[in-house]
Amino acid sequence: MIATNLDLVISKINKGVINFDIAAAEATEDLKVTAINLIKDEIKGTRPKGQKATTGQPPMNRTGNLRASIRGETTPVGFANYTAVVGPTVGTYARAVEVGSPFNPPTWKNGEHFPYVQPAFIKLSAMVSTILKRHF
Repeated sequence: MIATNLDLVISKINKGVINFDIAAAEATEDLKVTAINLIKDEIKGTRPKGQKATTGQPPMNRTGNLRASIRGETTPVGFANYTAVVGPTVGTYARAVEVGSPFNPPTWKNGEHFPYVQPAFIKLSAMVSTILKRHF
């Protein structure tokens, strides 16, 4: 007996493949946007010039440049394989805020740091399975 619905089966498989790739792209984009928002949310309130920040706590806005620099980019790598890179675009300063820096600028004492990316990614890691379930 010869299968007569082979074209239909192949069509359904191809549609499933396409839908899986779309879901992977959408999930990656959702994770990227969520990460950006969580990082920005860590930089809370406004710190007037001259007011000392609390080391070990997320930074507060003074100019808003750090918060505004949080960006993300999604890149397709292969079938249903996407990469998202998220973070600040203000380079050395952003890293110094996160992990501390004894160098100038900034002129913080060794060990002072104001993490904002790490707490956001801890929150994101708790949300990953929910975000993936939404797309798959």
